[in-house]
Amino acid sequence: MKKNLRSGYVSILAVVTLSSIMLLMLTASFRYTIQNLETQKKTQIRIDYTNREQALLRAVLTETPNSAIKNMMANSRQGEIPSRWRWIFERARDKANGETALEKNIAEVLGIDSQSISGNTGDGSQEDISNSINSIRNQSAMRRFYINAGINNTDHLLGSKYPETLEVANGSLEVLDRDRPIITMDKAYAGGKQFKVIPYPDVHFGYVSQNENFVAKRNWWAFSLTYGAASRSSTGVATRKKNYVLSIYEVPSQLALGSSTTTALGKHADGTEWGNISISGGVFATRASTEGSLRLDRLAARRGISLTDSSSVGGVTLDNFTGDLPSREQYEADNASFFPLSNSSDSGLVAFLPITRGLEIFDDLENATDYNSASPTGWNYYSRPALQTVMKLRVEDVISPEDQTPTSISFTYLAGGIERTTLFTRGNNWPTQDSPKGATFPFHLETTRLERRTLAVYIGRLPTFLESIGADSPAVNNSLMVNANYRDNIRVSKPNIPSLSTDISLILRDTKDFTPFPKGFSLVTPFRMYLVNDVNITASRLDENGKNIFPPISLFTPEKRFGIRNQAMNIALKGQINHAGKDRSSAVRPLDLRSGADDEVSTNKIEADLYSITDPDQLPPITQMNWLVVIEQVD
Repeated sequence: MKKNLRSGYVSILAVVTLSSIMLLMLTASFRYTIQNLETQKKTQIRIDYTNREQALLRAVLTETPNSAIKNMMANSRQGEIPSRWRWIFERARDKANGETALEKNIAEVLGIDSQSISGNTGDGSQEDISNSINSIRNQSAMRRFYINAGINNTDHLLGSKYPETLEVANGSLEVLDRDRPIITMDKAYAGGKQFKVIPYPDVHFGYVSQNENFVAKRNWWAFSLTYGAASRSSTGVATRKKNYVLSIYEVPSQLALGSSTTTALGKHADGTEWGNISISGGVFATRASTEGSLRLDRLAARRGISLTDSSSVGGVTLDNFTGDLPSREQYEADNASFFPLSNSSDSGLVAFLPITRGLEIFDDLENATDYNSASPTGWNYYSRPALQTVMKLRVEDVISPEDQTPTSISFTYLAGGIERTTLFTRGNNWPTQDSPKGATFPFHLETTRLERRTLAVYIGRLPTFLESIGADSPAVNNSLMVNANYRDNIRVSKPNIPSLSTDISLILRDTKDFTPFPKGFSLVTPFRMYLVNDVNITASRLDENGKNIFPPISLFTPEKRFGIRNQAMNIALKGQINHAGKDRSSAVRPLDLRSGADDEVSTNKIEADLYSITDPDQLPPITQMNWLVVIEQVD
C-alpha cells in the first residue's frame, strides 16, 4: 500500500549559507574575545611592570645615599665594592622583588601553593640588570657605565632638559662618578662655588615653598629604565624606555629654625608660650609637635607632625569637629598650592636626610680620617664640623688629672697654605692677662665666680695676632676648633658631654665685631661655652635697601650659656637656630636658654627674630648639612 506524504524540498544552498553566516559570527565573537583577553593580558603586564618600576625606583632612592656615604668611608676605593652603580641597581631590584609578580608570603596568604602555574608570562628572571638599566648616552667605548654623571658638561651631551652640571678638575674622579655615586667638595659650580641659588624641585616636601629657589648644590646622575625587555619574546608586550634623573641636593641648613631630632615648638618647658619670637620662612624637624597659639609659614618633618591646641601652619588648623588636619589632596585642589605641612614620605620618590653624627660633631681627635676612600672628601670630614675647622686651639697639658687647669696650649693655623703649630707654655711664652704682651694675646686663663676652669678666647684680637705670627689672612683662617688633647696626653681628660664641674669651659670675649673675617667665622668646641658680651653686632655693609648686613657666623657647642650671672640680662637673637643632635626620648625645646649659673633664662627676657638664608654669601664657613634625594622622570 502506498502512503500519501506531503510533498516538499530542501535548498542545500540556503542551509550552507545560513550555517556559514552563523559560523562566521561565532568565529568573529571568539576572535574578539581572544583579542580582548590578549589586550587585557598586555595591559595587566604593563601595569605589573609599572608597579615594579616604581618599587625599583623607591629602592634606588634609599640605596643611593647609603652607597654615597659608603664611598666616603675608609677603604671604599678598591675591589668589587658593593656601592657601585651596578650593585645599587641589583640590590634595588632584589628589594623591590622586581623579578617576581607575586611575593611568596602573599601567595601563601591567598592559598596559592608552589605547584600553581602563573599566567603572567612576564614573571621570572629579567636576567642581567643591563636589560633594565642603562646610561642614556654612551660616553666611553672602553668601559660599561650604567648612568651618565652630571659633571663636566654632560648636559650638553644629553640635551637641554637636563640640569646644569658641576665641574671637576680630576679626570679620574669624573670616571669614578660614572661608576659609583660620589659626593665630594671637589665638585663645584663654575668659579669654584660650592653652593648657588637654584630652583627647588617640584616635590611634596616643603623645605621651602614650591616654585621658589633655595641654596644648594645639585649632584645628579641620569639613567634609562626599560622594564620587561628580557621577557618580550614570551609576553609580546612592547617595552618603553623611560629616562630619569636621580639628584642628591646638598642643602646647607638655611631655615629659620631646624632640628635633627624630636622637637617641641611654641612653648617653653615651664608651659609659657613663646612671646617675642618672630619666625619667617620654614621650620624643619625630624619629628615636630606644635603647642599653644604658634603661627608658622611652613613646617616640614621626616617622621611626623603633631599640630595641637590653636597652632596653625600656613593658615591650616585642626578641624573644630573632627580634630583632624584637612586632607592634603583636598587642600591642594582647593588652593592651587602645596600643603604647608609636609613629611618626606608624602611623595614616593623623595627622601630628606639631615647629616648629623650626634656628639661626634664637636670632636676632631677620634676617628678623624677616612684612608683610601673613593670620594676625595672623607665621611668623617664631611659630616663633622670639628674636622672642617682651619685653626685649632688645644689644651696640651694640665696641672694634674684631678686639676684640669691648663698649663700648656697649642695653636694651629695656616701660613702660606701650610699648617703650622705653635706651643704656648705657662711661665715661658704664654703671657698672662696683666702683662704687656697679654693685652693683645687672644687666649687666656680666667677665674670667674662660677668656680670653673675656664679658657677665654678673645675673638677681636685674632686678626691682629694672626698677622703678627705671619699667618694667612682671616679670609683663610676663618674657623676655630677649641678642644683638649686627650689623645696624646693621659693627664688631659676628654671633655664630658654634659660637662662636669671638673671640666674646662670656654668663654668667648670681644665678640662684637666680626667684620675682619670677610667670609664669616665659625667656632666648634665640645666645651661648655659662655657668651658674655654682645655677639656680631657690627654691620659689614648695607644692602640695596639700606638694611644692615652682618658677617655670617656659626657656633657649634653642646652647651651654650648666656652671661656668667645667676640670671642673664635680656637676650635678643637674630638669624637661624639649629639643633644638631640625634633622636632622644624627650623633645628638645630650641628656645629654652640657660644662664651662666645653669638656670633657665626667664622667658620674658628672650627675644628672637628668626629668618631663612636666601643667598650663599649668608652661609658661614661651616654649616650643618642635609641631603634632599629626588628621582624625576625626564622623558
